[in-house]
Amino acid sequence: MSEEKPEPGICPSADWREPIHYNPLLNCDRHCWAGEWLRRNPAFLADLREARCSPPDESGHILCDQDYRLSRWGVRCCRIDEEMTFFWLPECNPLVLQVEAKPHVDTGNTFDCRQCPLFKTVVHGDDGQHLLFSDGARHLQLAVTEGDALIGPALLSCTLCGLKEFEIKPLTLQRLCRLARSGRLLKSLYPPERRARRWTLMLRAFDGSATGASQREIAAVLFGDRAVREDWEAGFLRTRVQRLLSGARTMVRGGYRRLLDPEEKERSGRVKG
Repeated sequence: MSEEKPEPGICPSADWREPIHYNPLLNCDRHCWAGEWLRRNPAFLADLREARCSPPDESGHILCDQDYRLSRWGVRCCRIDEEMTFFWLPECNPLVLQVEAKPHVDTGNTFDCRQCPLFKTVVHGDDGQHLLFSDGARHLQLAVTEGDALIGPALLSCTLCGLKEFEIKPLTLQRLCRLARSGRLLKSLYPPERRARRWTLMLRAFDGSATGASQREIAAVLFGDRAVREDWEAGFLRTRVQRLLSGARTMVRGGYRRLLDPEEKERSGRVKG
């Protein structure tokens, strides 16, 4: 019998009891965090297994599944070599920058994506190119609606429409400019997440529960055996663990959308799974 292949994107060696496996998330941006929650949704994983996403061709393009089954989750295509790589739809993540790309000879005013050391991959669909740049913890995503950003140095242009974009898009523009000039996603343009430590506890509690651990076992791992012995009957730690699990389940079911777009409220609760 052949060995069963693990779910794409989930590391089988990650032990929820060991914080070292989760500590790298403390420096991650919301692009990454949203993906961590979504990858734990069983209905999403079922859709992902059925999505037709072809392997890279010679140009490095990855063709999207054409039935758009993943769009209800806010992503375009995210299975590459059996690992999840998230390309968020612009309507789900306001920080995705929609641009047009034209070839140009002015190298001082153009961006050659192919030469950028953080260029990860490109997904190509009938809605254009989706380019992802990442250093692991920080991400920048471009949605090229017209033209080809990979033919060489390209002159990029974008149009901002409405007060919301006036407020949000300049941050992405700054990140893009610094990436083009320095080849890096500057840490100063990705402020640390204030709730990252709590989100990490929520993830560990959720992962522990998924393995069959009781709420008391989860409390002992997260807060220590002594704290459980002294406080469990009083109910404080039990309530704390319950809140962690409740918050995690909300994130997994659709709350991850609010990480990407704080204005996303009602719609996020409509994704069931």
